[in-house]
Amino acid sequence: MKQEAVGTGPGAPRMPSRRDVLLRALAGMAAGLVSGEAAAIEADVPRFESGRYQFTILRPAQELPPLRLFRLEGGTTDLSTLRGKPILLNFWASWCAACRMELPALDELYRGPWRGRVHVAAVSEDRGPRDAVIRFVKSLNLKALPIFLDPNGSVAYSDADNVNKAPFALYGMPITYAISSSGTVIGYMPGDADWSSAAADGLIAYLSRT
Repeated sequence: MKQEAVGTGPGAPRMPSRRDVLLRALAGMAAGLVSGEAAAIEADVPRFESGRYQFTILRPAQELPPLRLFRLEGGTTDLSTLRGKPILLNFWASWCAACRMELPALDELYRGPWRGRVHVAAVSEDRGPRDAVIRFVKSLNLKALPIFLDPNGSVAYSDADNVNKAPFALYGMPITYAISSSGTVIGYMPGDADWSSAAADGLIAYLSRT
């Protein structure tokens, strides 16, 4: 019985060319490299747990976007100018009970062992007047911690629509995003974390060398 050649009839699927096969192979290799790189990053990031919370790695890691933060005392700071050292971008609010515990601890660390090693940017998500935030900061006796405002929700968001296209999601309050010295947003730590722990110090050491 006579056999028909495969792929020659009308409507038969086109046989992939050598170019198609090569492109698919290259795409597969690229995907493998990306997934391998992500796995390597995850393997390198030290484990950091505090209470019932743990540090969550962003997948994929993100580059720090260009952002201008409003300083509590007036003026703005370009977040990208802080590259060169690890950045802890902490979001808090005056109505957050856990923030009352974490902010003074961050202030003490910023004045002590973190001095010269780490940038901390504590961003208030209060929508009230600036004076209310000033009073709250004074009530906690914060001496050195750089305080910023996000009055329009252009830096962080908690709504599903994210109408302002803010780059940082508020999965809880407080929440701290860890940014490497090269400007890569590695992940985030929700809740009132023990930033004086050895695990936290290990994370900061990792951020310093990446």
